[in-house]
Amino acid sequence: MTDDKPIGEIIEAGTTAFIAQCLEVPREIVSRLYDPPPFGAFVKLCKRDPSPQKTTLAVPEPEGEEDDPFAASSSPAAYVPDTGEELSAAVYALVYGANTSSLEPNRRPSALGFADEDEMRRQQPQIFELLRTEFSGLLVAYSPGDGKPLRRHLPPRPPRIHSRVYPCTPEETRLLTEDFSFLRGILLPSGGALAGVPSDELAAACLRLARECHPDDGVFLLRAGKALATLLANDYDRLSAILRNVL
Repeated sequence: MTDDKPIGEIIEAGTTAFIAQCLEVPREIVSRLYDPPPFGAFVKLCKRDPSPQKTTLAVPEPEGEEDDPFAASSSPAAYVPDTGEELSAAVYALVYGANTSSLEPNRRPSALGFADEDEMRRQQPQIFELLRTEFSGLLVAYSPGDGKPLRRHLPPRPPRIHSRVYPCTPEETRLLTEDFSFLRGILLPSGGALAGVPSDELAAACLRLARECHPDDGVFLLRAGKALATLLANDYDRLSAILRNVL
């Protein structure tokens, strides 16, 4: 089931990543401070879901021009057998960063010397209207909807500005982490959106959160360890550090 309350609105988007500003719900024009989704969590970019109808796992179609996941209205899509999970048209992303800053890019907040935040809110409540919290997401997969299976690669087009961002359900997170191909984009050097991001910490945080969504976390961690060992076969120290952080 999709949470009908968005947690962010996209203010910058590209082929591989996006930046979203946290929202205050129900007054969505007001920034929500200090409450981005967790580092390493999965989120989705989509329209609000209608009442879903159960579908079966679709067989991958021949390669061809991909559909725009935002072009048509949301429809039920593929799910993993025996889970009951249904996917509508959506783009899925992994949260890799967050920051709180001034609404005006050329003005930094200054220290004000109040005893604590409560006193600051009493004395200068307008201060918080001049701040915003943003978070960044790495695109990892998408569902075209219309009964088509989950595609574990970049969507054909960037998300639209002002698209809403929702948290993934545990079932969606489990589905996204049934396959560990997304780890390659995190751990192997490629620069781009993840330049300067602690990729090992990101991989460990993602797996820590995802293990809670799997019915047998022991089996999940064993599979994740094998996937990491394949990717980092020549870097035992790095592999060991990630595994320690996951456990």
